[in-house]
Amino acid sequence: MASASGSGPTNVRGIDAAGVGVFLLVSLVGYMTLVSPLLQQRSAGTERRRETAARQQKLQDLETARTTVEDRLAAARQHLATSAVQLESAARINKRVAAVTEFFSRCRLHVDDVQTGRVSGGTQYDLVPLTIIGRGAYHQCGELLHGLCAQYPDMSVMRLELSGNPREQADAGKFRLDLFWYAAPSGPAARGA
Repeated sequence: MASASGSGPTNVRGIDAAGVGVFLLVSLVGYMTLVSPLLQQRSAGTERRRETAARQQKLQDLETARTTVEDRLAAARQHLATSAVQLESAARINKRVAAVTEFFSRCRLHVDDVQTGRVSGGTQYDLVPLTIIGRGAYHQCGELLHGLCAQYPDMSVMRLELSGNPREQADAGKFRLDLFWYAAPSGPAARGA
């Protein structure tokens, strides 16, 4: 009987070890089939929520930037509408030449010749070159340039040549002024004609 009772505790220990082994095996299989996929789903869900939140924040930032740009564009358009130079038609070239010649006379400059060049058509404006040749003092030419842009904001000075001899009379200087007049666009049909 001693041998039967001696093998009992070892037998119980073997059964206990086998039970623990089976329990660990079942736990491992349960973890792999139930818990691990659930944890992976939670982790993936958390990552998706982070990505969604980051995308929503980026979308809000873009929306704010778009609103800011639209506000700035509206302000610029309003400013442009209130301060825009109203371009005249290039067909009114004779009236423009007469007005510019009169402006030169008010600046005490004598105009000897006015030449107009070929009109270059564009989508936003037509470009009319003007060349004005005349005589006058250097000081009057300075006054002219100072007032020309204020009086005619639709014109730009492309070239100015001044020549003279300081020993001669003060108004014996000569000038040549090349200007561009920005006129209202005449359109493709009018330019083709």
